[in-house]
Amino acid sequence: MDATTKVTIAGNSVLGYWLLVAPFVLGTSAAGRWNDIVVGAMVILVAGYNYTRAVSRRPISATGAGLVAVLGLWLVVAPFALGLKGVALWNDVVSGTLVASFGSYNAYVAGSAPTLQATAQ
Repeated sequence: MDATTKVTIAGNSVLGYWLLVAPFVLGTSAAGRWNDIVVGAMVILVAGYNYTRAVSRRPISATGAGLVAVLGLWLVVAPFALGLKGVALWNDVVSGTLVASFGSYNAYVAGSAPTLQATAQ
């Protein structure tokens, strides 16, 4: 994997950790707090899995990267669905946009990487 892929995966991991901490720093409501905690934990797990694969020079999971992108899109929509306001709303929108962007890039890279069977022929 190239350096950009590793950086975007690591960026999603950092954003996942931020999502775990942000509700307590920003004083988010209960629904927003649990949403950020659950989504942040899922982003950390999937991005961590893909980072481990990237560092060991194995192809990253396109499904996992796609899941992270979908979670990022959910973060953009969730504050409006959950009725968040102010800083908590914008935190989720900005974090979600970054997570979705990084996840989409990683899904694209994972999908365009040659498979072992194709390179063996």
